[in-house]
Amino acid sequence: MKVSIFQPTYLPWLGFFKVIDWAETYVILDHVQFEHHSWQHRNRIKGQNGALTLTVPIVREFGQNINKVKICYDKNWIKKHLDSVRMNYSKVPYFQDFYPLLESYYANPPEKLIDLNLRIIKGLCEYLGINTEFVLSSGLGAGDLRKNELLIDILKKTRAAEYLYAAGAAEYMNEAKALYEAAGIKLIPLEFEHPVYNQPHGGFISHLSIIDIIFNLGKEKTIEIIKEIKL
Repeated sequence: MKVSIFQPTYLPWLGFFKVIDWAETYVILDHVQFEHHSWQHRNRIKGQNGALTLTVPIVREFGQNINKVKICYDKNWIKKHLDSVRMNYSKVPYFQDFYPLLESYYANPPEKLIDLNLRIIKGLCEYLGINTEFVLSSGLGAGDLRKNELLIDILKKTRAAEYLYAAGAAEYMNEAKALYEAAGIKLIPLEFEHPVYNQPHGGFISHLSIIDIIFNLGKEKTIEIIKEIKL
């Protein structure tokens, strides 16, 4: 079984969907502590003056887990995000093809951030033809463990034989490599060269939200790129 374990993020980047497409089971790590100012509630698009960050405001409570975080609706941030997308992408080739679908993800706004993120992630997976099984870590009975011990517990519960992890976690993953080997789990780092493509507003910026590549290249080309990425 190929398993990936990642925290749900807002409007994720291209590599996030490669991770899901590679896996047979994607475990949504939702029962760990929420990190403020993280990709869990923000991401970037291409603006007229460079990368533009879109942030979902949240109700702050110290120490809360990801699946408990509530969205703050004191201001109309949804309109602001959609206006920013429309302003910066309305003239790109595939804007009209994708924008109505993106807009639909914000209808009937949910109370919790996890519900918004999963609505967007699952919606994009369906759009791109990614049929990976989704599992919440909170539903696996995973113990109150730290880092590698928690991951191995989850991997055992999902009967994983291979685990794809973010290259940025290589340092602490390598330190515990023997633990994974003892559990019969093969480690695979997520390392690939981000594709370069035409963008509006100047030079290319990588690692933006996947909506950037969809708007610029379209659905079919985005799917092709995801499938062609080698790990």
